[in-house]
Amino acid sequence: MEEVASRYAAAIVSIAKDENKLEQYKLAILDVEALFESNPELLKFLKSYFVKTSEKYSVIEGILSKYRLENLNNFIKLLVEKHQIHNYKNIVKEAAKGINFELDIYEGFVYSTEPLTDDKVKEIADAISKKLNRKVELKNKIDPRLIGGVKVVVHDHVFDGSLKHKLETMKENLKERRNG
Repeated sequence: MEEVASRYAAAIVSIAKDENKLEQYKLAILDVEALFESNPELLKFLKSYFVKTSEKYSVIEGILSKYRLENLNNFIKLLVEKHQIHNYKNIVKEAAKGINFELDIYEGFVYSTEPLTDDKVKEIADAISKKLNRKVELKNKIDPRLIGGVKVVVHDHVFDGSLKHKLETMKENLKERRNG
């Protein structure tokens, strides 16, 4: 399955790059993924063997009309036709990575003890972007091992502002003072 998703993802990235619309495609594919997540009946409808293909295509056209990306429209129709729409989430995950690579955007994670607001994640991403001199996009993940604060991992960089890290650093400093 992963290989299939990777091939479809590479195709959509290639199309977006050829059209010089990487950001627009990324926004559209992520919006459609969110729509599928919030409306499982829609995905079920598109997967159904009992619904006419023309009806499915009409729904797809309606969903994608605001983006004005004809090739994306055709791409999603192809996924429906080839019975691969169930792979959409995996395809989008790989395609977003590919688009980010093309746009020179680093992806990373901000670990916290509880969910952060979108504004807080964006604030942290902006601060890390300034440090690294490149655009950074972060996803929030919960790490119950942290005592407080946050830990950010981007590419090969770790920014650890967690309370756990600070306590470990204090412990090491105290050991050094005793031995020094």
